[in-house]
Amino acid sequence: MKAYDRETGMWNKIFEKYEPVDLRGSALSVEPMFDEALMEFADRTNRVLDFGCGTGDLSFQCLQYHPEHQITGVDKAEMGIAFANETAALSAYQNARFFIGGEEFLEQFQKGEFDGIILSNVLDVMPKDVSGETVHKLDRLMMDGGYWFIKMNPYYSKEELASFGYEKKGGNLYEEEGVLHLRQSTTDYWKKQFSKLGKIKLYLEFQYPWQEGLNRLFVIEKTKIEEI
Repeated sequence: MKAYDRETGMWNKIFEKYEPVDLRGSALSVEPMFDEALMEFADRTNRVLDFGCGTGDLSFQCLQYHPEHQITGVDKAEMGIAFANETAALSAYQNARFFIGGEEFLEQFQKGEFDGIILSNVLDVMPKDVSGETVHKLDRLMMDGGYWFIKMNPYYSKEELASFGYEKKGGNLYEEEGVLHLRQSTTDYWKKQFSKLGKIKLYLEFQYPWQEGLNRLFVIEKTKIEEI
């Protein structure tokens, strides 16, 4: 089993401890700048695909802004999808649907079916070839003028990576106990790659209280696609 594939098992072990909840009356939040960016993204979209959705946290936050919108989540971790579907049912979100699947699952959707795509900590925990293939498949599903909402992990120093116990495994891939945790690439690299998708409308950096480093967030208006 490859290090990238082992990620699914790791997340299933984490998600199996989660209990579905009724979100009505709750106010989901990540971080003030992040929340404002996600609200603007939600204001500009109606049919959103959350790829690598995990337990659907960002999907549900979008639905709190616009309960009438349609949200589709896809993730390989079946425990995360089970939580998301049960939480959607408890919360009476009838326009939310969550499916178990990876890159291959995207083939069943129609061209231009979505006007918004969320990728939160997805592309930078994939090998480069898988990341590129995923972006091309997703771009087929995005209508012209749609928006990408892409959240990336921080860019860490070698000392920070060592302190986390991450081990370099060829190129810029880092693993922990045989599980792929990070494809380490600079912000300039990602800006160059994402500019091929369209116009970068927003870039911001923010820090979680519980995490070292600055997380990176891109909101991109789709205009074209090139090799990534």
